[in-house]
Amino acid sequence: MILWRYTITAYLKVFLLSVGTFVSVLMVSRFKEIARFAALSSNWGKTGLFAVYQISFILPMAIPLSALIASILLFQRLSRTHELTAFRSLGFSFKKIIAPLVLLSLFLTLLNFSICAEISPFCRRESKSLLYRETSGNPLLLLQRQNLIKLKGAYMRIKTHENGNRARNFILITYNESNERLNLLSARKLKIQGEELMGEDVAIVSHIHSNDFYFDPLIIENQGSLSTAAPLLSSALKKNRPRIDSPSLSHRMLLHRLQEKPKLKRSAFVEILRRISLSVSVFSFTFLGCAFGIEQGRSPKKRSLLYGLLLTFAILASYFLGKSFKKDPILGAVVFALPHVAAWIASTCRLVRLSRGHG
Repeated sequence: MILWRYTITAYLKVFLLSVGTFVSVLMVSRFKEIARFAALSSNWGKTGLFAVYQISFILPMAIPLSALIASILLFQRLSRTHELTAFRSLGFSFKKIIAPLVLLSLFLTLLNFSICAEISPFCRRESKSLLYRETSGNPLLLLQRQNLIKLKGAYMRIKTHENGNRARNFILITYNESNERLNLLSARKLKIQGEELMGEDVAIVSHIHSNDFYFDPLIIENQGSLSTAAPLLSSALKKNRPRIDSPSLSHRMLLHRLQEKPKLKRSAFVEILRRISLSVSVFSFTFLGCAFGIEQGRSPKKRSLLYGLLLTFAILASYFLGKSFKKDPILGAVVFALPHVAAWIASTCRLVRLSRGHG
């Protein structure tokens, strides 16, 4: 019991510190999404909620890597302080020494699977929905994010100020495919007032279809002021509601999708394999760290640690490569599973050699 408490406590200290570090560092990679949402929403509570949702995207990868770091550092310390030798002299085999960490890693594997299968898809759906809802109120901010609107092949110039509630010298030129003509909309000032979009010195140039070959009729309209409902304009500009893809579905929904069309079935199957592979990585990395983190002799060689890192790289590479085999799920399953099996066999062989006194 003392051995279990000692190893688990030492493991968890490094594990939790590593998870916190990974979350802090990798949040920088999501900062662009958070900053974009903050620009579209003036509600700091919703911005904070959107930032919290991003953590669920980081945890499934941070937990396995933290497990690897924690197990390697623990067994390197036990080797260098000769505590591992003391445990062995008391009659503890390697199996008994690593048993607490193996059982703990199995629990963390289940925890990581619950994050991958339920929490992360829920947060992915909610973050997309939250971003979609927050772009409904202010069309001026929406026009600055052309990836969120339907306009294609258009030229637009807009510069907002006062938190996106006002704009000056707005110009929008669109191409009408039906009559192969350009349309122009310009305004000297635009502002959001309540739920109304107010415009000053608005000019509209459009085209009227005519069968006359020699004339090209235009409509030129100038208005001193113009107002329209801002939410309705935003709804008209926005693309359709975000598509729910396989990573955004819960595990139960993916199982139902296995009964649908072959294309959806293959996509769901590969997504399930991806989540299982990422979850099992917690156990595989902990086992690797225990086996290849042990050092022998006064001047231990780094070759064994290098082997462990190569196996780690193989597991991570299979995770990213396996997702591309949506057209061949069987091959994808092999790509996902093979590095894990190789890591388990290599770790077992390493512990057997160490128990026999070989390096």
